[in-house]
Amino acid sequence: MQPPHILIVDNDPTAALVTQHGLQRLLTHDADVAIAASAEEARARCGHDQIDLLIIDPSFENSPASTLVKELYARRSAIPVLVLTAYDTPRLRSQMRALGVKHYLAKPVELGDLGESVRLVVRDYLPPTPYVGIHHD
Repeated sequence: MQPPHILIVDNDPTAALVTQHGLQRLLTHDADVAIAASAEEARARCGHDQIDLLIIDPSFENSPASTLVKELYARRSAIPVLVLTAYDTPRLRSQMRALGVKHYLAKPVELGDLGESVRLVVRDYLPPTPYVGIHHD
């Protein structure tokens, strides 16, 4: 089975790169972590590529990232979304809950905590890997 494909969307390229490198180092071969430079690029990739988790920073109300989340859930997409935001407010939390987002973290977040959240989300949404037993003669 292929490792899950994780796509990060953040309007801060430095934050996206730090998150990508940190997760890739932490998850090693257990995931493929990529960055989309914009919500439009993420939308296209979600439509054409295998994306198993979208990590998104909806940095301000009615941003392109929030619109992307709304569109994904409106199409009843099976792609889980993890909000990872530096602009944590009760209003944003409420907005994301109203859109159907179940996974939400506020920055700053420890890399280990982010990695654990990613593992849990991926485990909950991906089908289990078939057990391959060891055959002894």
